[in-house]
Amino acid sequence: MQTSDRTTARRWPVVLGTLLPILLIGTVTVGAWLFNHGHGPVARHDDPGTDAGKARDSIQSALEGSVGAITPQVAHSDGWYYVVRDPDHWDGEPTPTSTVDRMWSVQTRVDRSKYEALADQLARYWTAHGYTVGKFRNYIGTDTDPFPTDERQISATSPDGVFLTLEMDTSRVSLQASMSGVHFAGTEVYGMNPSQPGQRLDDYWHQLNVVPPTTDDPYWSHH
Repeated sequence: MQTSDRTTARRWPVVLGTLLPILLIGTVTVGAWLFNHGHGPVARHDDPGTDAGKARDSIQSALEGSVGAITPQVAHSDGWYYVVRDPDHWDGEPTPTSTVDRMWSVQTRVDRSKYEALADQLARYWTAHGYTVGKFRNYIGTDTDPFPTDERQISATSPDGVFLTLEMDTSRVSLQASMSGVHFAGTEVYGMNPSQPGQRLDDYWHQLNVVPPTTDDPYWSHH
């Protein structure tokens, strides 16, 4: 028995010397994964944000409702989602939230004389659906006449947090929808951009380009 005990006692340092590095490496690996996936000491206290699928649907609904409220109807091109993850925490931990944008370009040419009529139609629709509506004003923020430039805009926020901006100038008209504080997600929620079918997963870093108008309308396109 004494021989057996001495043999066992000699083996323990060998076993511990083998297991401890493995346990240490495992602990470090798990800790690094948790840190990089928003479960570190700072990020674990974050609000997870609005569900990405809910945000996607809210943005889609806001755009469809707004464009559908324009009379006579206008043609538009459908831009894709633009997702920007919020900045990392001070200690480098990633945040769980993002800002999601989507822009639709009006393909019907809108004459400058019809800017206010277009803004009025959307303002009435937004007000009727519980949006908080801002002033019709110059693009750079002036809300009194005379406007120093041709650009005009009007913005509103939907009851579920979608911020919409109608922007109008001599070469283009666009409607942009944005929502902040959205749980970060990628193509599994927003799908693949039809115009960029080869894009990488979660790769939404592209410009929100306004497509030039191409369609003439008897009412909107003329003074």
